[in-house]
Amino acid sequence: MRTSPPFTVPLALTYMSKVYQDSHSYANLLVVVSALKWLHSFLPQLHENPFDSPICKNFLEAAKRCKAPIKRKVPITPEMIKAIIDKYAGPSASLQDLRLACLCSTAFTGFFRYNEICNIQPAHLEFSSEYLKIFVPRAKNDVYREGNYVYIKRLGSKYCAVSLLQRYISMAKMDASDNDLPLFRRLRYYKSTNSHKLCREKLSYSRCREILQDCLKSLGYNHKDYGLHSLRSGGATAAVQNNHHLSERSLKLHGRWKSDSAKDMYILEEVSQRLEITNNLGLS
Repeated sequence: MRTSPPFTVPLALTYMSKVYQDSHSYANLLVVVSALKWLHSFLPQLHENPFDSPICKNFLEAAKRCKAPIKRKVPITPEMIKAIIDKYAGPSASLQDLRLACLCSTAFTGFFRYNEICNIQPAHLEFSSEYLKIFVPRAKNDVYREGNYVYIKRLGSKYCAVSLLQRYISMAKMDASDNDLPLFRRLRYYKSTNSHKLCREKLSYSRCREILQDCLKSLGYNHKDYGLHSLRSGGATAAVQNNHHLSERSLKLHGRWKSDSAKDMYILEEVSQRLEITNNLGLS
């Protein structure tokens, strides 16, 4: 039986070590190893792929375990969203401030990721007297690009995300010609009139995160604890904490999650709920 030449496995291991030392990234290492493994599968002189060897597999496992622990961002609370709306969506709010308030309230109520909300266009919005229906053209778990729908109810208060969005669209003077442009875009400031106007380019991830953190800093929060995903996790956490009997199916549909494990990563359980386990052990 033919086997791999004796030098191939040490050579593969040496190259893997060099990649990991340079990047300190398990993801980068996995991409390189997968590419090289695929390339070696076409070499006729190799009976065994060197990247299938136990030592290479153990190296990958070791690199995975050496990863730094992920520090998750803190979920944004309903009180924080109300504070943002109070400060940035008042009667005399500018287009810049109203865009910020709408971005936060829409992402919070719709459990939106950045790559979802940044691709929403005015044509994807369908307003009715009771709710807003949003077509999500791209979602992380939508591998076939079939699209998803998110429904946000009208609340009849100043914190209603639907009313704020309509107000933002009106102030930005969006019309039918804007239907193929992103809903949340960059702004151009006109010093002569002290006003802003929407550009055609969508807000970048870094700019979205920057304006959110600046906003939270101005409200007295530790902005370093929060990111754009804090809006998504905050909405999911608030929904569950205010109603523990929510339909799991509805929750997964609203957040575009395929599995319970993916959904549960976003929900921060209250301590009182965690203590219910001990209360029900029959020891009291």
